[in-house]
Amino acid sequence: MAVSLQVDQLSLVYRSSGQQDTHAFGPLSFAIVAGEFVSVVGPSGCGKSSLLECVSGLMQATSGEVRLDGQLINGTVPAQVGMVFQQDASFPWLTVRDNIAFGLRHGRQSVPAADITARVDQAIVQVGLSGFENHYPSQLSGGMRQRVSIARTLVMRPQLLLLDEPFAALDPQTRLLMGEELLGLWRQSAASVLLITHSLEEAVLLSDRVLVMSARPGRLKHELRTGWSRERDAGIVSDPRFAQHVNTLWSVLRNEAQAAMRM
Repeated sequence: MAVSLQVDQLSLVYRSSGQQDTHAFGPLSFAIVAGEFVSVVGPSGCGKSSLLECVSGLMQATSGEVRLDGQLINGTVPAQVGMVFQQDASFPWLTVRDNIAFGLRHGRQSVPAADITARVDQAIVQVGLSGFENHYPSQLSGGMRQRVSIARTLVMRPQLLLLDEPFAALDPQTRLLMGEELLGLWRQSAASVLLITHSLEEAVLLSDRVLVMSARPGRLKHELRTGWSRERDAGIVSDPRFAQHVNTLWSVLRNEAQAAMRM
């Protein structure tokens, strides 16, 4: 399959006047093929979120490069990239419908009004918010607000979807259900996905591949291929391979987590 995202020898160093520089991560090199779902796990402080910001174009890496379909990402977020963050990013003064439509109405893409309506209607159904179109974020649960954020990103039809701990604030049951919903939305789209998560179980459930980062400066320590079907759902948690994969990740990550705690 064609490579969608190529990360080549990427490093980030935070420069500090009068103090020691902080080497956040790198060098890192990996690729994601079109339509692949890849997760990144690692100990706290290893540079996972900073990596995502550099991949998106929100932050400029110190060295190395990121290419999307061969085009260099250099300090500017391309229109083909969508991001969902851990924090609730919905606008409290807008309804569900207007929140989802915001990027289409005010983004760099020129989208006819009829197409905006059709895309938003489809997204509302896809994320299970039918009947809540005219509600405001304050009238929704945390999981529903996160669905609004995901829908607002997906209506832009990104080629690459970047997720930074999008379900971290949810309870375990809602988190599992949201993971299933995300898999369904991913299957319906042609997007490649890069997910940052602290949850090994979530990474194994959702991913085609899991990349493990070391303690700071974060480097790639291990790669795990799950072998799941694209049609997977939360039922795979009862598959014996699920526990084996989680244990494999923890056996790699444990020493790195202990090293991070000593920093």
